[in-house]
Amino acid sequence: MPTQTNPASAPDFEQLDRADIVHGFATLHAQATNDVVVIQSADGMRVTDNRGREFLDGGGGLWCMNVGYGRQAIADVAAAQMAKLPYFHSFGLFSNEPLIRLADRLLKLAPPGMTRAIFCSSGSEANDTQIKVVRRYNNLLGRPEKKKFIARLSSYHGSTVAAASLSGLPMMHEKFDLPIPGIVHTLSTDYHRRPASIGPPEQFTQYLVDNLTQLIEREGPHTIAAFIAEPITGTGGVLVPPPGYFREVKRVLDHYDILLIADEVITGFGRTGAWFASPALELKPDLMSIAKGLTSGYFPMSGCLLSAKVADVLYADQSSHAMFAHGFTWSGHPVGAAIANANLDIMEREDLPGNAAHVGAYLIERLRERFTGHPLVGEIRGKGLLIGIELDADPTTRKPFAQYPKVSGLLSKACFDERLLVRGGHDRTIAALAPPLMATKTDADEIVARLGRAIDRVSAEVKAAGLAA
Repeated sequence: MPTQTNPASAPDFEQLDRADIVHGFATLHAQATNDVVVIQSADGMRVTDNRGREFLDGGGGLWCMNVGYGRQAIADVAAAQMAKLPYFHSFGLFSNEPLIRLADRLLKLAPPGMTRAIFCSSGSEANDTQIKVVRRYNNLLGRPEKKKFIARLSSYHGSTVAAASLSGLPMMHEKFDLPIPGIVHTLSTDYHRRPASIGPPEQFTQYLVDNLTQLIEREGPHTIAAFIAEPITGTGGVLVPPPGYFREVKRVLDHYDILLIADEVITGFGRTGAWFASPALELKPDLMSIAKGLTSGYFPMSGCLLSAKVADVLYADQSSHAMFAHGFTWSGHPVGAAIANANLDIMEREDLPGNAAHVGAYLIERLRERFTGHPLVGEIRGKGLLIGIELDADPTTRKPFAQYPKVSGLLSKACFDERLLVRGGHDRTIAALAPPLMATKTDADEIVARLGRAIDRVSAEVKAAGLAA
């Protein structure tokens, strides 16, 4: 007979969690009293916790659950690969068939010009790797001073020492002694928070490009190695660039011989309605970082794609120290590669990039219908199924909340109570949406209904507490 579990003797997982685990991006002093949400199962767009509560995942986990939960085909591929070859490294001369297939596939899907792939385990690792690649590239070209990186304010490029330094979020630098030397930040593409003197988007583009040019001249063009940018800023607030922005940025970078790194960790693999966001935004990268949607979160895997311009320099090195001394234990993991291929099979077969474009346009339209004239909703922006709904103390003047952490807390709780999971934003009050790309119009309607009730509740609470003053 099967063993019976005595509920009275079952471990209190919530209490064990409070006692044992340090949670990322959490307020640690509140951990002893905060609820712990122990997710037990998931299917499609919905996740269920140990209390039986079902949530609609409007945030796609951490922007990564592109094909949706519960894909048995991926589980079957993972099990088969584990049975055949559960692990082997890709250092030196070693490789594996799923990895070789994946690399060839990615280079064909990527924007034109990408010719080599380096594999890692996370977006943070990928952006760390980009820093090392760019340093080696300039050393091989005999340019030891050309090592600085320009990133943007409000950007998110990861949480390791180097990737967090690239990120343009102050809370990621405070108390960690970051950023490290050699990293400087320019303005973000936050048109909603533009200076009062800036008018149409085209004027904002020129303003941003002028600021970038001035920064390069101030630092010294001979010291600047690369510029890194998310095509659409994700964690920092779903910031869509104004028209012509990347075209003009590329013109400036080419003039000063500065590499352009596209961080497509969030935007890649269908999220914005195309396989990658860069081409539609006129972003022509020399290097690309990928992760998240590569495996839809079913396995930790990421990568760096290198253009011929960069790869040819690396491969031309025939010195006595030519070894590319970089890599990770899990780089090119055969199970991860098999899962990535199965994930891409689903995306291709079901045309999930196309569905993201179609349902995403519908969702933005429905959100704008629901929140037109709302006393708190300042802007709704995005592309495909990457959407941000930003709240303002006064939408007519674009006045932000002075006490945005309090209002953000109210918004997070209201969405949670509606059983809707959304992503937040740093230094702003925003509900960011990145649902699985298999979402339907019915799912979109449900997101709008739940979010509408949540924001209406926040509006009442803000008014009662005088937080809009």
